[in-house]
Amino acid sequence: MIQALYPLVLIIVAVCAMLAWVQRRHSAALHKLERQAATLAEQAELLDLAHDAILVWDLHSGSVQFWNRGAQTLYGWAEAEVLGRTPQAVLQTKFPKPLADINAELVHTGRWEGELVHTRRDGSLVVVASRWALKLDGSGTPSAVIGINSDITSRKRAEAALEHQALHDALTGLPNRSLFGDRLERAVAHAERRQQLVGVVFLDLDNFKVINDSLGHQSGDALLVEVATRLESCVRAADTVARLGGDEFTVLLEDLEDEAQAEQVAERIGQVLRGPFFVGEREVLISASIGLALSGPARTNSESLLRNADIAMYCSKVGGKARHSVFDSGMSAFAVERVELETDLRQALALGQFQVHYQPILSLLDGQVTEVEALLRWDRPGHGLVGPTTFIPVAEETGLIVPIGRWVLEQACAQGAAWQAEFGSDPPLVVCVNLSARQFQDPGLLADIARALETTGLDPRRLKLELTESIAMHDIDATVAKLEALKAAGIQLAIDDFGTGYSSLSYLKRLPVDTLKIDRSFVEGLGHDLLDAAIVQSVVTLARTLQLSVVGEGIESQAQAAQLRALGCHGGQGFLFARPEPAETVTSSLREQAGRQVRRAA
Repeated sequence: MIQALYPLVLIIVAVCAMLAWVQRRHSAALHKLERQAATLAEQAELLDLAHDAILVWDLHSGSVQFWNRGAQTLYGWAEAEVLGRTPQAVLQTKFPKPLADINAELVHTGRWEGELVHTRRDGSLVVVASRWALKLDGSGTPSAVIGINSDITSRKRAEAALEHQALHDALTGLPNRSLFGDRLERAVAHAERRQQLVGVVFLDLDNFKVINDSLGHQSGDALLVEVATRLESCVRAADTVARLGGDEFTVLLEDLEDEAQAEQVAERIGQVLRGPFFVGEREVLISASIGLALSGPARTNSESLLRNADIAMYCSKVGGKARHSVFDSGMSAFAVERVELETDLRQALALGQFQVHYQPILSLLDGQVTEVEALLRWDRPGHGLVGPTTFIPVAEETGLIVPIGRWVLEQACAQGAAWQAEFGSDPPLVVCVNLSARQFQDPGLLADIARALETTGLDPRRLKLELTESIAMHDIDATVAKLEALKAAGIQLAIDDFGTGYSSLSYLKRLPVDTLKIDRSFVEGLGHDLLDAAIVQSVVTLARTLQLSVVGEGIESQAQAAQLRALGCHGGQGFLFARPEPAETVTSSLREQAGRQVRRAA
């Protein structure tokens, strides 16, 4: 009996064992599920604590399944408002390339990274660094996409600011040389493909350094900003106005119909810059020398186009300023000559190539030499003796005029002291020295003059400094202060080329000058031009009223001298009496004059 039940017992034991095993497996599975649930809860909590925006959306429908607190903080949308909607619908995403291409890359590689622009709930934009990864279901099949977005808006703004600073002028905000060069290169390439013209306008403000030095750099900067604004008003939106540095500006003109259209822009620029500028409470008048270069039918290099415009600008400057010139091939040779001239000029002072010649100024009453004007000459190798009109403009532009002018002053004072020692002081012989605009504005001018007088021993009363009307009338307050300091030292002062500038009588009466020198252009017409005679008469009358002496320049005939004498002019200077000569020649003439005076006295 017991033996018969044995198999049944074994079966029951086996079933119980199996039930126990199943129970253990089920319990383990439950524990695993509980642990997994706890893990998922912990992960969700951790994802909510993450600073970055994290979202999960269904791969097929695109609807959002998860939206952490970081996403809510970044975008302003709560999770309940987003679930079931697509990220693109909520965030109005701007993709760097078509979304289909991004999804294809995601499916192929399992991930994608890039920068996106999203719209927050308040309408503001945010730039994010976005990283996407596929989420697999239990069978290993892609089912969803996990996106992690990091806010990089501040970084992109900083990068944009740095890029802007690298490519734009800090003062005016205009494109700088680097950005202008890049746009010019692209414009030339584009024009070649479409058989169109490209133009470059190159401009330089005339005498800006004088304004900058006299009014101060802050005022100069304000003037440059206003110039930039006016230039932008002269061109189309597609054109580019740039500041290359200092007072140099360029304009890129694209899609031109012909040369005339470009010249119209250059003319318009010249006109708007001639209008008065107001720097603080001061009214400032400026002009610009403008060069224009156009791309040709053959291949044009962007660098050569800019260089040609620069050359044309220089031709405008030496041609009288306040004008524009269009580049032609003949200007290249001129530019080469200019570079050679500047190179030689930089060496001339050190190599002792400069000379000072002297031209006597006579009394029109008795013919006696009362003054001698120092005039610079350059013994340039291979070119002979060169007059100042050839090289002084270059010396002014480069700043070389300051050391050169200082040297002329020293030489003239030394020669004046020698004549002072030989001929005494009865009557006193005065040495006249011209001051350029840059010399007059140089902060070291007064010290240079004092040093030259002290070193040579010349009596300050025997030195007369000559400056033009345009120099004297610029920043009248500063000019008067400097001239009064010179007068206080005993130095005489003269306005040179009087009548060619823009003197205001109210300003002129404030200037502590001793002499007006009538420009040669008015003296030339004496004897046949009634208008010139009237102008000279007016200047003499004005000088007499202001108790100033008057000297006529450029006298070449006895008729001119006679009429100047009849009009009441005190002194005369010109080829009729003497040409500029070396000091030795003038000294011989002065000795002859002294001898005649001795004989007459005897």
